[in-house]
Amino acid sequence: AYLYGRLSDDERIYMRPPPGIKLPGLQSGQVLRLRACLYGLKQAGRRWAMKFREIIKAIGLTRSEHDHAVFYRIHPDGQVSIIFIHVDDMTLVALMKTMLILKRRIAEHVEVTDMGELHWTLGIEVKRDRSLRTIYLTQRSYIKSIIQRYGFANLKPLSMPFDPSSPLSADQSPVDPVDVAFMRDKPYRSALGGLMYASVGTRPDITYAVSQLARYGHNPGIAHWTALKRVYQYLIGTTELWLRLGGLDDEDIPAGYSDADGMSNADRHAISGYVFLMGGAVSWSSKRQDIVSLSTTEAEYVALTHAAKEAIWLRNLLVEIFNIKSFPVPLLSDSTGAISLSKDDRFHARTKHIDIRFHFIRFAVEEKRILLSYCPTDDMVADTLTKALPSMKVKHFASSMGLVKA
Repeated sequence: AYLYGRLSDDERIYMRPPPGIKLPGLQSGQVLRLRACLYGLKQAGRRWAMKFREIIKAIGLTRSEHDHAVFYRIHPDGQVSIIFIHVDDMTLVALMKTMLILKRRIAEHVEVTDMGELHWTLGIEVKRDRSLRTIYLTQRSYIKSIIQRYGFANLKPLSMPFDPSSPLSADQSPVDPVDVAFMRDKPYRSALGGLMYASVGTRPDITYAVSQLARYGHNPGIAHWTALKRVYQYLIGTTELWLRLGGLDDEDIPAGYSDADGMSNADRHAISGYVFLMGGAVSWSSKRQDIVSLSTTEAEYVALTHAAKEAIWLRNLLVEIFNIKSFPVPLLSDSTGAISLSKDDRFHARTKHIDIRFHFIRFAVEEKRILLSYCPTDDMVADTLTKALPSMKVKHFASSMGLVKA
């Protein structure tokens, strides 16, 4: 794909001719000026993206302002054609007649390999049930490959990705020469990187564990390595899970859950977690807050602001692409105190120390972009993104996020 990119006149890049290449008029010692992009150039990716935008514009689609990897067209009859792209991997969503036209017009500009109906994309297996209006996604092949790659295939399966009774800390990093020698040959960072793609792709149930393990990548100890292996052991037992999206009974708008684990960390930096569901999880996050909260309510309030930003982005993306009426996104929290702070500023004396950027949630609620409501802790799906939970809760919340055996 990068070879289709063209350098602009103000980008002057020269290269020596490859060995064995003979060109008319080329003398010894001369170099070639590049007009087209080659793999390895820093500009190649951007120039290909610009080339693809030109192609998309020529065939009548518009680039989304809220996600620049999404291109769409709303037809006079209300139907929508959508193209998702990652570098040169494209997924087309349209009526069959329109899709054939799109394929033909794209092929007029670049060489195209038509893989037919979508079954795989970026290492993710896709399965559809049209009668139930569901889509199932899984990375089981990828998960099996990383389990095999790092030598964990013979480990015993476990029912929890993170042990609630064994918290991690920087004090567990190796200082003893024996421990340093033991960890020297352990592929901690590489194995952790393998988990990250599964975590952001189709497995929100391991996201909290992966985010915690990532904090110690600079100097992991034996306890960190044991916790990393535990996540792989959990995946061994849950490899066949699929992420289910959609369904006949599910709403066509996302519903969000926001939670925070306020004061259980030794450094008092709370963990914010959110997940948005449309039949199953379509967006999720587990992130350490960069401030020290003075109370659980304050931590939950900050977490609501993080979730609100994602909710507004999802809302704007759906409104833009599907040309639907603007709507408030339901956002649920299990903290009545945080909900009260978000809806009313009469608690000024208690909140005047909070950075003004975290009061964004008040603006979102007032503008009716967010519809806040209470959710009991036992039903708070985002709870699994903020702390290590026992086995039964892990299974319950994984199912609530759409992870099922299909």
